Amino acid sequence: MTVSPDVHAQVPERRRVAASVALALLEVIQQQDHPTEIFEDENVAQTLPRRLGLSEVVDRQVRMYRENARRKLTDSELAELMRLVLRRPDSPEVFFEVGGRLAQGTAGSGIRMWPRQLRFVLLKRRISRRLGRLFGRRIGAFGAGAFTLEGSALPFVQVDPSGDACHLVAGFCQRSLREALGSEVLVVEQSCQSRGDSLCKWTMIEAAGA
Repeated sequence: MTVSPDVHAQVPERRRVAASVALALLEVIQQQDHPTEIFEDENVAQTLPRRLGLSEVVDRQVRMYRENARRKLTDSELAELMRLVLRRPDSPEVFFEVGGRLAQGTAGSGIRMWPRQLRFVLLKRRISRRLGRLFGRRIGAFGAGAFTLEGSALPFVQVDPSGDACHLVAGFCQRSLREALGSEVLVVEQSCQSRGDSLCKWTMIEAAGA
């Protein structure tokens, strides 16, 4: 008798997210947290999630990702780590710092030798490539203007209905731009699907005369 395959069998989830994303998330949590005693008037509901950064569980995960730098994560594993951050009152700051860490070196050491307009062209390509390698898929596309990154149905939005996780992209782009331009530019999210907009859009704001 021939046994037909179970059409409802669960397909193993694809591993495509770089371990460096998980490592950056966990290391920033540890960096942000400091051991303190619990005060009588302390709001434990807010401070306890922060203390997770000092837990042995997080410490073990950090060691694991450092030792297995080539290991890939599934989207579900990434979502679990992101939710750990989202429990914190400082989650926007954590995600922004994570993005900055992941962007380190994206611009490249010699990019400032090129004319300004060409720097933007090169940087956009490098950002797209780096984000693609980190998350195992295309993360948005650049629109019109000097620097505008747009995307929809991104993994951050699917995990976080508040929009806090989108600060990761802002931090990534801001760090990359500062490395490329050598000026104190800002990157802000002008629209966000988590807030009901049609897409997420990050735009550069540069000081006048820069």
